Amino acid sequence: MKKSVLLAASLAAVGLISTAAAGAKTGGSAYRVVYIPGLTGNPFYSTVACGAESVAKSLNVDFSVQGAPTFAVTAQTPIVQAVTASHPNAIMISNDDPKAMIPSLLAAQNAGIKIVNIDGDLADMSIGVTNIQSDNTLGGQLAGAAMGKLIHGKGTVVIIDNSPGYPISEERRDGFLDAMKKFPGITVLPVQYSNNSPATAASIVTSTASAHSDFAGVYTVETNNTEGAITGVRDAHLVGKVKIVGYDTSDPIVAGIESGIVSADIVQYPYGEGRLGLESAVKAIQGKAVPREQSQPFVVATPSNIHTATVQRFIYKTSCS
Repeated sequence: MKKSVLLAASLAAVGLISTAAAGAKTGGSAYRVVYIPGLTGNPFYSTVACGAESVAKSLNVDFSVQGAPTFAVTAQTPIVQAVTASHPNAIMISNDDPKAMIPSLLAAQNAGIKIVNIDGDLADMSIGVTNIQSDNTLGGQLAGAAMGKLIHGKGTVVIIDNSPGYPISEERRDGFLDAMKKFPGITVLPVQYSNNSPATAASIVTSTASAHSDFAGVYTVETNNTEGAITGVRDAHLVGKVKIVGYDTSDPIVAGIESGIVSADIVQYPYGEGRLGLESAVKAIQGKAVPREQSQPFVVATPSNIHTATVQRFIYKTSCS
């Protein structure tokens, strides 16, 4: 038995890849496409899958999702290898690292599988027929503009990011810093890193509050950091005084917007990314031209608009029902 087949069977046995993905195309669908998220259980990636699923039947696609529960190259790479061994027509993927994921995805592309990057391109842009993502620099600028108005151009602000070296996060940070240039009365502290831990993000907020009497705002670059900042602002008894501007949504973040503890939140459109991703995959399979770069819009969710139809269309899902 070939190593690739053994790998697929082994991953199926431990639940990292479904037995359906390890086998041949099922049903009467013309094409088979697998989406590999950055990690499972994340609302953004779940919503990407829902968007793709919404058009799968009309596109005659057998669509499935295969992923690992942790955001790590060491977890995502064997998933890619196993899915490649099952020979789908296309792989949609949200890459865990723009460089480290190159070898496994290059192997998939060399095997004739079309690669559609969702929410983050590879460093080697010869891999993949398209990359679909929001303009993260613009998102950061929108966050910065919101923060400047919320704190009236004065005070100290801290940025909380997961870890250094990720282009998407850096674009969101740089966009924010660019917007801050219009507010010379705001002091932006060096970026603090949480390693994707809400507890660490909460601790950053409380320690910043202790060290800076003019602490006025927190810009959280990812979901877990926004959730942690909510806890930190509450623990520091600064609700209403320290403004949180977040990025992406989850149930706790939506609740935070509704209660007013989150003053603004930059919301992408992962549902549209998933739908466009599957449509692009089918075009590529059929030999049709696909734009190498494609984007989707934002909304800025606030306590005053969170329940409007426009904003609700953007809110991320935990299930497709």
